[in-house]
Amino acid sequence: MVEVLKKRLLNPFCLAAVIFALLIYSGLLCVTDRHPFVSLVPSESVSFIEGQIVSNPVKTSSGKYYILTLAARQCGSIKGYSVKSSAGGNVKCLVPSEIVEAVYPGRLYSSFGKQIAAEKGEVLCVKGSFSNGVFFVKDSDNLELEDSFSSKIIRLRTASRIKFKRLMFSWKNAGGFILALLSGSKEYTDKNVIDNFRRAGLSHILALSGMHLSFFAAIASGSGKKLFGKKFSFIFKFLGVMFFVWFAGLSPSLLRALLCSLIMLLCALVFSLNADFFIVLCSVFLIHCAVQPADIFSAAFILSYGALAGILLFADFFNGFICRCVPLKISSPLSASAGAQIVTAPVALKMFGFFTPWGIISTVVVSPLISMFFILSLAAIALCLLLPFLAPVFNYIMNAAYNLIAVTVQLFALLPAIEL
Repeated sequence: MVEVLKKRLLNPFCLAAVIFALLIYSGLLCVTDRHPFVSLVPSESVSFIEGQIVSNPVKTSSGKYYILTLAARQCGSIKGYSVKSSAGGNVKCLVPSEIVEAVYPGRLYSSFGKQIAAEKGEVLCVKGSFSNGVFFVKDSDNLELEDSFSSKIIRLRTASRIKFKRLMFSWKNAGGFILALLSGSKEYTDKNVIDNFRRAGLSHILALSGMHLSFFAAIASGSGKKLFGKKFSFIFKFLGVMFFVWFAGLSPSLLRALLCSLIMLLCALVFSLNADFFIVLCSVFLIHCAVQPADIFSAAFILSYGALAGILLFADFFNGFICRCVPLKISSPLSASAGAQIVTAPVALKMFGFFTPWGIISTVVVSPLISMFFILSLAAIALCLLLPFLAPVFNYIMNAAYNLIAVTVQLFALLPAIEL
């Protein structure tokens, strides 16, 4: 055990990742914005921006706005004079919820007013003003996409996500929870349930990550194997992973999971190597920082890498003690949870001001329930698409399963947390 740990820590990829992390998070190495907003019009005079959405819209904690990133193409001003200029770089926009949610089911403003599609890839013209580097939007319009194959794919994704939200809305609370698990959208997830997940140390379950990716990979791989044989299972596995990423959008934790999966597949199929997952994680950390430096200081990025590193480094160590007291089926997930918590605890205390040690146990109890709910959800969606008259039946079944999860999480949320 000690020799394996020593070998891992002395690996060049691990050393490079550790040194880089120390330099970044100590402030000795500064991360600059690789795509700052630039135009001939001064920022304080800009009143409209045209550009393409390059991130999924995320609702703020207050619920009043959505945050999205716009890759600027043009901008201008109509403040006393009219001027227009080409522009470049990314702009963080705060868009009022009533604008984004106008096409969503069940909203009071869904049946009237202007409707736009604020999904990744769509082109918008947003009108408003800058404040502290953020563009506060007062009005917005969709612009026409170019007539190309990629534009048709963007439109297909937008339509699919909106239709999926409408389907899930009919399943009420369970549908909102499924929507959060499959697409990362939490508009219809009960806020109290989200808070309970956070207080119970289970926020990682609601974040799109390797667990979600592995489900789609396993389903696609198994289907390909049964239909066309084992040699085609890799193709279906790859297609399943890419479909989920395309539909859900890349969050920091999902990008980490995707890069790890692709490198592990590459090592196994091309080089016939049984790669050490921890070394792969270190190399992915460096790649991720290079291609998406904006993620480096996000909580999702830090906790995702920290939790997985803790599992890979310390789970076996903890399991050596825990397996003496409980069966292996319980000791293995308990050890993995303990390994993740030991690394992420200091980060959680620093970022959020509290840490939930009961997360070690709650993860072991709730994760299997989530896994079964996930499988049941995919089966229910597939059956309802084929046989729509079954939707009311699955509405009852899914909400019963959801209520079991919600009550279990609420019980763990009542346990005291360690606060600064």
